[in-house]
Amino acid sequence: MGNLNQPLALEVIETLQRAGARTVCLCPGGRNAPLVEALEPARHTAFEVLDFFDERGAAFFALGRARRDGQPVAVVTTSGTAAAELLPAMVEAYYQGAPLVAVTADRPRSFRGTGAPQTIEQPNLFGVYARQAIDLDRAGTRWRIDPCCWPVHVNVSFEEPLLDGWDAEASAARESSPPPAAAGATSDAGAAVAAAASIRRPLVILGGLWSDGDREAAQSFCVRMRAPIIAEPSSHLRSRLGGLLLRGRERSAALGLERGWFDGVVRIGDVPSFRLWRDLERRKDLPVVSISRQPWRGLTHGVHVQVARGAPLPLEALAEGAAAGVSEHPELGSADGRIALAIEKLLKRFPQSEPAIVRRLSETIPAGSFVYLGNSLPIREWNQFASDQEFRYGENRGANGIDGQLSTFLGWAGPGHENWAVVGDLTTLYDLGAPWALRHVEAPLRIVVVNNGGGRIFRRLFRNPRFQHEHTLAFDQWARMWDAAYASDAGLVPERDPVIVELRPDPAETDRFWEGYKEAGQATM
Repeated sequence: MGNLNQPLALEVIETLQRAGARTVCLCPGGRNAPLVEALEPARHTAFEVLDFFDERGAAFFALGRARRDGQPVAVVTTSGTAAAELLPAMVEAYYQGAPLVAVTADRPRSFRGTGAPQTIEQPNLFGVYARQAIDLDRAGTRWRIDPCCWPVHVNVSFEEPLLDGWDAEASAARESSPPPAAAGATSDAGAAVAAAASIRRPLVILGGLWSDGDREAAQSFCVRMRAPIIAEPSSHLRSRLGGLLLRGRERSAALGLERGWFDGVVRIGDVPSFRLWRDLERRKDLPVVSISRQPWRGLTHGVHVQVARGAPLPLEALAEGAAAGVSEHPELGSADGRIALAIEKLLKRFPQSEPAIVRRLSETIPAGSFVYLGNSLPIREWNQFASDQEFRYGENRGANGIDGQLSTFLGWAGPGHENWAVVGDLTTLYDLGAPWALRHVEAPLRIVVVNNGGGRIFRRLFRNPRFQHEHTLAFDQWARMWDAAYASDAGLVPERDPVIVELRPDPAETDRFWEGYKEAGQATM
C-alpha cells in the first residue's frame, strides 16, 4: 500500500508549477515532510529549492525573489506557529500585489479546535491578506491558483504516518508551461480625465514605476505637461527629467502647496513615501488624481484609477483632458532655487550629518547598481538628498514596515551588477538572521547600515525618548558572524563579498542640519 500523503503532496507541487512558480523557499519541519520529499532534486528538477530555518526570513526572501523575477515564488512551512511567521510578508505582498504563495502544512482536520500540539487554526490564517485561501486534505479535488489574485495561501493537511510507504521512484510532477499573465481590464479613466480638466497648475508626484513601458509613458506625460515634479527614486525617472524636477524636491513642493501655487496633484505610480503625500490628507479641498497599477488610493479622498497588468497607463487621455497642461510658476522657480542652494550649503557645512552621509553614499555607489532602500529614515533621506545618478531600485512600501528588509533585499539581488541595501540600525536588528540566505545568492552584495543609535526618526516627532530605542550596539561582530567583510566607509569597501558597511552619523551635526533645513524653507515665505 502506498503512502496516502504522496498524491496530495505531488498535486500541490504540480499546481505550483502550473501557476508559474519555479523557486521554492523551503523550511523543513515534521508536518511538511511529504512536501520536502516531493521537492527532492533527484525526483523533481523543475524547481530551484532553497532551504531556510527561519520562516519569516524565508517569506521575505521569497517576496524579493518574486519582485525580481516577476513570477510566483512559494514558501513552504510546517504547521503551527511556523505558518504564522509568514503573516508579515503576506501583508506586504498583499499591498504590493506580489505573486507570493504561502504553502503551510497542517495536522489532520480532526485535530482542529482540540489544542493538540503544533495544531492551530490554519485555514484562512492570513485573513484578507490572502486573496485566495485554499484548504486541502486529499488529492483529486478540483482546485487551481488563479494568476489574477496575489498573494495566495494553500493549506495542506497531512495524515500520519507521514512518509511510511513513500514511493521514492515516483515522478513528482509532469512538466507544464506557466499560464499566460492575466491582463484584465483598465478601470474607467473618465473620472480621472474629468478631475484633471479642473487642474490648471498641477504638481506631479511620481511613485514607484516597475516596468519600462510605464516609465516611458510617465516620462512622455511629464515632458508634455511641463508641470513641476517630485519623483521617488523608485520611479526610475529622476535621471531623465532634468529641469522639470523641483531642485528643492519635497521642501519646494510643500512650500508650493502652502502658498497656493498648485491647484491640484497628479500622482503616477505607487503610493509615495513623501511626507507631503500624507499631509495631503488634510487638503480635501485639493483635487488629487492617481493613476496606478495598485488598487490603493493612498488617501481617503481623490480620484484613483487602477490599471490592470497588460493595459497601458491612460496618460495620453489624461494629458488631453487637462485644461491647461502647462504650469508657469515664477515665484516657485525663485523659491525652489533658494531652497536648493540652502540645502547644498547645509550638506557642505555638516558633512557628518545623516543627509550628507546619504548624499555621499549615492555618489559612491556605481551607476547601474541595484539599490534597495529600507523604510523609515533611509528612504526619506534618499528621496530628498541623494544624487540623481541612475540606479535600479527596490523597496518594500506596501505596508511601510521595517520587518524583513534585509531578507527581501537578498531575494531581490541579482548577478551582473553590484547590489546595495541601505537600511537603518533598528531595521538590521529586526532581521539579524537574514544573512543565512547568502548561501542562495551569487552576486556582489553590500549592506549599508546607517547606525544612528536608535530610531531617530521619532526624535523629531515625540519628546518621550522611549520611542527612539537608544542603544550603543555596533555591527562589526555581526559581519564576522556571517563571514562578511566589514567597512566603516562606503568609499573603502573591500574587494570581497559580502560586505557590511556601518556608517555612523554625528547626532549633533544631524540636529543642526535639520534646524537649518527647516529655516531654509521658512526663509522663502
